[in-house]
Amino acid sequence: MVRSLDDVDRSLLQALTRDGRAPVRALARDLALGDSTVSARLRRLRDSGALAAVRVEVDPAAFGRPIQAVVRVRLRHDVTCATYERRLRGIPAVLSALVLLGDADIEVRVACRSMDDLELAVATLRDAGADTTCTQIVTRTVTGLGQALLAEKRTK
Repeated sequence: MVRSLDDVDRSLLQALTRDGRAPVRALARDLALGDSTVSARLRRLRDSGALAAVRVEVDPAAFGRPIQAVVRVRLRHDVTCATYERRLRGIPAVLSALVLLGDADIEVRVACRSMDDLELAVATLRDAGADTTCTQIVTRTVTGLGQALLAEKRTK
């Protein structure tokens, strides 16, 4: 269970969102804390689940995939989300996916080499078990979001 975060935890998480590779020493210096205090806090944040992961985010264009799209998928009645998720792992164009409640079952983010490649990726998503799809091309990605969550005042 995630424990309540205090202001120091929030500041530490904010620093990590700015630079997930920051060494403990730099974090400690920036937050005016001791190295051992920062290490202990990071361990507690990981153990509690508040710090779920620090991830690498790659630019798909650097891999020759400049076209991104979001594909909303409604699954066929005979395909479960778990089965579809397993199938997504084998599709190179797939960057991420969200399981949804509502009109669509899954939203899949893809990166493609060309419009023809996007058409093939959507066809592959259909073949993997989609009943219907709705594709939207991404024009740009908004970065730096999530800071407001960390800055939100605690309620008692």
